[in-house]
Amino acid sequence: MVTDAIWSDYDNDTDLDLIIVGEWMPITILENNGRTLSKIEIESFNTSYGWWFSIEQGDFDNDGDMDYVAGDLGLNYKYKTSTDKPFDMYYNDFDANGNSDIVLGYYNKDKHYPLRGFSCSSEQIPALKKKIVKYDAFASMELKDVYGDEKLNNSLHYRTDTFASVYIENMGNGPFKIKELPNAAQLSNINDMLVKDFNHDGSLDILAIGNLYASEIETPRNDVGTGPLILGEGNGLFKVRRGSEIGFYAAKDAKKMGSLSKGTESYILIGNNDDILQFFEIQKN
Repeated sequence: MVTDAIWSDYDNDTDLDLIIVGEWMPITILENNGRTLSKIEIESFNTSYGWWFSIEQGDFDNDGDMDYVAGDLGLNYKYKTSTDKPFDMYYNDFDANGNSDIVLGYYNKDKHYPLRGFSCSSEQIPALKKKIVKYDAFASMELKDVYGDEKLNNSLHYRTDTFASVYIENMGNGPFKIKELPNAAQLSNINDMLVKDFNHDGSLDILAIGNLYASEIETPRNDVGTGPLILGEGNGLFKVRRGSEIGFYAAKDAKKMGSLSKGTESYILIGNNDDILQFFEIQKN
């Protein structure tokens, strides 16, 4: 599911290309060929499958081409993932009742287990109660033991490589280098960003908002994000400031952010899910 997209001239050929991000998908570039958009292969993007929420652009290393930042789930959530041991999902009619089911999987060391416990799994697929019976038996079973290799192999299968929000450095002439943003920017998911030189040092910075209140009952919500200011150093490196350090506190289920201006004054407007709008003034000094 695509969650964000930007028009950007990533290859400096004077036309705008489309870059998209989303859930269970990699960072994707659709190149503008004049009349059509064509997906292009970027080697570093092949292992960028994530739960992406946002993407923004700017020349963060001051080398004349466009770089990018992409907001993901963050590294402070219940779910963990990697390319070798992905958090993944299978979609199939596992109990042959005419309705397809969603099964989530995760790795513990080298073993691939169902994410949800026996109670939740058997409520969704009642046939498991007859097949497995005991909780302790289910606890030791891998995904293939519970659902069977054949069903899993024939399922719609989605996986993730990373939940880290990242800086995407444009190396010029095609390749990109993906780097994780600092740990202080990984405390929650990043739903939206505003790119601007906030501290007036000649380098672009990133103001981010996030949090994710919607989750299943046994998973705590992502709610420790307060709106980090990710200060660019002009060379592709960043440092993070938060809370009272910057006078910005967006700790709700923040979904979108916009900038407004009136004369010489500049403002930031935050849209919070099922809550009030927040309004901040950007200080000139």
